[in-house]
Amino acid sequence: MSEDIQLLIDDVVAKALAGDMDPINNIEDRVTRSKAKAALVKAKRFQPQIEVDSKSVQAAEKSDTESKQTIEQIVIASLSKNFSDFLDGEQNNDWVQIKAENWFDIAKYLKTNEDLYFDSLQCNTGVDLEQGMLESRYNLHSMKHLHAIEIRIKVSIEKPDIPSVESLWRVADWFERETYDMFGINFTGHRDLRRILLPEDWDGWPLRKNYEEQETYHGIVVPKVKEGWE
Repeated sequence: MSEDIQLLIDDVVAKALAGDMDPINNIEDRVTRSKAKAALVKAKRFQPQIEVDSKSVQAAEKSDTESKQTIEQIVIASLSKNFSDFLDGEQNNDWVQIKAENWFDIAKYLKTNEDLYFDSLQCNTGVDLEQGMLESRYNLHSMKHLHAIEIRIKVSIEKPDIPSVESLWRVADWFERETYDMFGINFTGHRDLRRILLPEDWDGWPLRKNYEEQETYHGIVVPKVKEGWE
């Protein structure tokens, strides 16, 4: 096949792929017309793969852009579209600090939103930050997307109220009861918030930094040293 004929075939095939079949149909030489149609069939066979590859490249570019964002930034951006004034203070790339007020609604969103889907509560515990502040920390994980995040909520000792999430993640039942038992954080809406390690009439919250252990419990001396306990 001469170079001129090949150039002609390439040209009419390109026009046919763009939707114009007239250049091929108007080729007077029957043999050349047949070769052009055969070339068109071959070109169409590979065209879908080219389109798929193009989409794959676009998806990869999008994924690469998203990967440059931390999960904390992604979560904050997603929450900002649905909640207002929920952040508490300056943020960082290790956790998201939020206010207590809308925690239940935010937690429900984090669990059910398809792009986030934090379906697993790995841990919930408390911290005494001193200066009259307590904090509850939640470690969430997505079994679907394999990403994880830590949510932190600060409350005052005078009003240590945080909405319970035990109805969303059932494991929070025991987590919240233990945090309540040790720190005195009140998880409002919990269906059975009571001590889990200590008796109900125990005095105080043992993991607060200002905790002073009681001398006796129902007439029994409370030992100050764990000597012989192990």
